Amino acid sequence: MTSKLRAVFTVVVGFVITTGSLWAHHSDAVYDQTSLKVIKGTVRQHMLVNPHQVIKLRAQGEDGRFTLWTLIGANVSSNRAVGWTKETLQVGDAITAWGFAYRDGKPNMTWMRIVKELDGRMLPISGNKNDKLARFLSKYGKDQMSQEEYEVFERSINWVEENNPRQ
Repeated sequence: MTSKLRAVFTVVVGFVITTGSLWAHHSDAVYDQTSLKVIKGTVRQHMLVNPHQVIKLRAQGEDGRFTLWTLIGANVSSNRAVGWTKETLQVGDAITAWGFAYRDGKPNMTWMRIVKELDGRMLPISGNKNDKLARFLSKYGKDQMSQEEYEVFERSINWVEENNPRQ
């Protein structure tokens, strides 16, 4: 009886230990990955902190009210691998961000593309984000975008694949 109890206890403890990291992380299921949201705003904060990059963006809505959005990037090491530093975005920078927003309407999204308004420069994205964007374009892009906008995104995906190391 004692050895049976010990075996069950060992299995339960092993299960909790090995799945604990899965519970600690989140999935992308909270994001609506069937449409891209576009937000224009001013950077209020930029952090390269584990587990993900975080950008706080002050954006004016159609109703004229300002909302503080949280934009989530890739993990810090993936961002650094494609050239991000703490100085890539500064407080006060005006940007346009495209991404997948929370399904429940909260002002939070995982960004897929960021362009600096000052010089029109597209900021680099990791291979994983680029893959998500490519999947979106192949499934929904032509129905949701103008031909010109679709071609811009296609070129940006190809540029990322040619200029960034695979993650």
